[in-house]
Amino acid sequence: MFGPVSEGMKLFKNGSKIAVVGYSEAPHRIVVKVTNYLLEEGNTIIGINPNIEKASKTDILVLPSLEALTEPMDIIQVFRKSSALPELGREIENLSWKPKLIWCQQGVIDLIFQEEMERRGIQVVMDACPYALRSFL
Repeated sequence: MFGPVSEGMKLFKNGSKIAVVGYSEAPHRIVVKVTNYLLEEGNTIIGINPNIEKASKTDILVLPSLEALTEPMDIIQVFRKSSALPELGREIENLSWKPKLIWCQQGVIDLIFQEEMERRGIQVVMDACPYALRSFL
């Protein structure tokens, strides 16, 4: 794990607005379990996935990109491959707002991405799962 994990976990328990990049409704994917946990903690979730037009199993709003968001998010939760982070970084740079935190799921690591986002004043957690860490706070 890299980054401000404790601070990030506190945000997840604070009724935050969270954009879940790589949102999926496939029951075998960890994103489903993590998203359900984040909802149970009282957070507002917006799914980001260009391949889903409308959530069919939940009331979660799904948008094609971060740029389609109509309001700022507190957290960007990333369920994408590490190789997708440079493109995601460019998308985040073009937003008119900046999140308090970018949280990259276990196995998602790009230290250059982390450095660039932190240089812009955005905290980044890499290679960590909030669901797995939930009992530590």
